[in-house]
Amino acid sequence: RRDEVRHARTMAALARRRGGAPRRPTLARRPPRSLEAVALENAVEGCVRETYAALAATVQATRARAGDLRAAMTRIAEDETRHAALSWQIASWAERRLGPTARARVATARAQAIAALRAELAAQRVPCELLVDAGEPTAVEAVRLLDALTEALAA
Repeated sequence: RRDEVRHARTMAALARRRGGAPRRPTLARRPPRSLEAVALENAVEGCVRETYAALAATVQATRARAGDLRAAMTRIAEDETRHAALSWQIASWAERRLGPTARARVATARAQAIAALRAELAAQRVPCELLVDAGEPTAVEAVRLLDALTEALAA
């Protein structure tokens, strides 16, 4: 949680320096959930989205032309990599405790999340200044990154 708050503050400051006006998110309290519900969310948000975010942030950390963005993305990439590793540890722990039907639902959710992320990445239109200054991957590069990541995780 602290990492995500720090990431939001870092990115908001970077956006403000460039004329942006970031808005504060609204967060809702959530009631306790079942192990399967936690495993499902972890599969989608952790194993898929955090893992891809770690890879994309690493690319930005190496390619960003703007020094402040490169430094921010280096730190964020490290944090996201830790978050992704934790997500995979949680997945392993949770799946040992779930029955076969629930495990199948988690695997299906993960596969659907990969497909949804691939579609989002393919449809994105990254402004030229973000490609250069922030080192953002193009839509084609982003899909290739996701495909390579998915292949590596399946091995």
